[in-house]
Formats: sequence, C-alpha cells, structure tokens
Amino acid sequence: MVEVKDFKAGDCNTLWNINRNAFRKSLKKENYEDFKNIVENSIGKVLLLENEIIGAIFLKAQNEEGTFKVEKLFICPKYQNRGLGYFILTHLSEEDNSIKKLELDIDESSFKAKKFCEKMKKEI
Repeated sequence: MVEVKDFKAGDCNTLWNINRNAFRKSLKKENYEDFKNIVENSIGKVLLLENEIIGAIFLKAQNEEGTFKVEKLFICPKYQNRGLGYFILTHLSEEDNSIKKLELDIDESSFKAKKFCEKMKKEI
C-alpha cells in the first residue's frame, strides 16, 4: 500500500537520485543545488511503498488563494505508469482543502512528462 508523508530534509539525497533517474532522458538538466533549493522551499509530500521512497511532489503557493503550482512531481521509473502521479495529485486535493487549484507546467523536453501533464490538465 502506498503511503504519503511530509518531506523531510533527510530525504533530499534519495529524492535527487529518483528525480535524476525519472528524467534521465530529458534534455533539461539541473544540478543538485538547484534541486535542493526547489524542494526545501516548497510544500513537499513523499510517496512510500513498503517504507521505501518511490517518488514525491513539491508545490509552491501562488498569488491566487488556494492555487498551487506543481514545482516537481516524479516517480521512480520502475513504478511509473501505475497511476501514482494521478494518485498523489488527487490525494493532495482530498487531504488538504486549502488546495483549490493545481497548476501543471509541461516540460516540452520530456515526452512522458508532457503526456502526463496534458492528461492531468483534462482530469483535474
């Protein structure tokens, strides 16, 4: 069963490795310091399966009340295409009623991310 927990700074290295593997083929590269800055300055939730971190989502509050931008959303490649991205997005909305609207940006350099974001924009 998948669990959702709050991000802790100690999770950063594990999440960095999962993020790099999830977007290995992406043209957009980022360094560890940029990644760390984003996750430490966002609202973060971590996905766990049998106490193993398998992904995460990081949100940033926007000017419009109740609107949050998805800064990062990534799942370990071996667990992708199982509905976990959809699960975490809908779980957040159900768990926290201060979240009224989620904004997703499409990363044009990643076909998988682009396809996922287009699908989610239709469903959320």
